[in-house]
Amino acid sequence: MSFGENTIKLPPAPEFELTALDIEKGEPVHPLDRLQIMSADTWEVFTLEFVSYLGNGYESVTRCAGAGDKGRDVIAKFATGWDNYQCKHYKDKLSVANVVAELGKLVYYTWREDYTLPRDYRFVSPKGCSSDCIDMLVNKSRIKVEIIKRWDKVCKDKITKTESILLEGALLDYLNTIDFSFVDEMSSQELIAKHALTPYHSTRFGSYHLKRPQVQKSVPDAVGDNEKVYIEALLHAFSDADGAEYSLDSVMDTDYKDDLERARINFFSAESLEMFSRDAFPTGCYESLKCECHEGVHSVVRKKFDDGYQRFLDVSTHCVKIQYDAHPLRHFLQTSDRKGLCHQLVNDLKFKWIKK
Repeated sequence: MSFGENTIKLPPAPEFELTALDIEKGEPVHPLDRLQIMSADTWEVFTLEFVSYLGNGYESVTRCAGAGDKGRDVIAKFATGWDNYQCKHYKDKLSVANVVAELGKLVYYTWREDYTLPRDYRFVSPKGCSSDCIDMLVNKSRIKVEIIKRWDKVCKDKITKTESILLEGALLDYLNTIDFSFVDEMSSQELIAKHALTPYHSTRFGSYHLKRPQVQKSVPDAVGDNEKVYIEALLHAFSDADGAEYSLDSVMDTDYKDDLERARINFFSAESLEMFSRDAFPTGCYESLKCECHEGVHSVVRKKFDDGYQRFLDVSTHCVKIQYDAHPLRHFLQTSDRKGLCHQLVNDLKFKWIKK
């Protein structure tokens, strides 16, 4: 009797390289979840980090923390004005009342001319805004209505500790002149995306949520300009071993063919790691890895060998044993990367396989 069983398909191969860290730590904590566990103080520092790298013509970015900030948290100045990033790390989503309370300070202190209206005013909160608050920020004309309606409850006695601020006369007239189209929020997703462009991202959120793309084991048929130095050094090493002259074409008919082909695969593996590093780690991270590799093989390169080919083989054997325990990229390193680093160092003229 047939039960109509269907064959279960195997899951597809992963698109990213599986690292030891994936096994040690398991499923990583998503950056959006990490936002929720930051303290209010850390939240302002986090905001300062990504605002500093936003660009937007900013000449300086300052954190106005503590009492006396007059409703400003992180301010970014440019030639003709400033932007404000208002940090709110509450246990719940921002309500209309929360937003009105902050904008009340803005209205009062700009009316007093303590500072000017900003070009942009962004609420920065890990949980975002409530549905009603989002509706208000979309319908900008409602902002002024809500400020007037809620002033006595959330603004009058909370702007300063020394006096009640009544919304009347000149202050009310001033409020009615303000177009609040410059007020909005930054979503949690946008916050993460902006912060990911900074060198602080990996240290803030860790690197184990990063996934290195699968390393291609095929290489271009044509040798690129970025390969000529290390390939020429290899050909000289082969020639140094047996006295024959080798070109890129002639070496393909010899036992050295495998050495050359593996070298190209390793070189491009290291190149892919370098590209991954540029996208995911602070500036200079990969250069420090090359320095570690250079230090690790230096004494082997300096040893006496009968020929350059033997030096190449010994260095290639030794370089895979180097420990990179303190380096941020250690969990993403493969054997082919380790060997490829040596070819990159040859490209950088740090050493040659023969001493002539």
